[in-house]
Amino acid sequence: MDGWTDSRGNSIWAFMLITSTRKEYLLNLEDLSSKRHTGDYLSSVIEEVIGKVSADKFVAIISDNASNVSAARRLISQKYPSILNIRCIAHCINLISSDIVKINQVKSLVRCANIITRFFKNSAIGVALLKNAIQLKNIQGGGLKTYVETRWTTVYECISSIWRLKDALQYVSNFSNPLRINCFSK
Repeated sequence: MDGWTDSRGNSIWAFMLITSTRKEYLLNLEDLSSKRHTGDYLSSVIEEVIGKVSADKFVAIISDNASNVSAARRLISQKYPSILNIRCIAHCINLISSDIVKINQVKSLVRCANIITRFFKNSAIGVALLKNAIQLKNIQGGGLKTYVETRWTTVYECISSIWRLKDALQYVSNFSNPLRINCFSK
């Protein structure tokens, strides 16, 4: 179970089923914008989903640890003792990595990485020069990766892509003075 806000401000909730063979099924996708997201209400929505499949087919309810969602998981596991109440490890890791990114040295590194990736994402000439440099230097693994605050793996992917493309980026930087990027200036 996971909820998010879409670009229009709607509160969208997905209820997924993952089988023992790792097949994933979207059981329910709902716009719950007009509802109060209390633990009681969310547990009633979860119960409807369980009713569609049968409680004996569920092993666990997994979600983030927002207080209302945690309460809903707890209510479900109380009503159905065979269904485990599990906090999502990916959300935990995301919270930890968000805290790490707040450390000044890391924040500075991520800021510089964002400046570099944004420049190349927004410059047709820059991206063309970088693609040529990647081919010329025979660098494998694709282009620059963008950091997305809500996706914890992107911090690593962004910094790693810059390091992997270091020679191509230096080549582009030396190729044309207007493309010099100083991420340390304020």
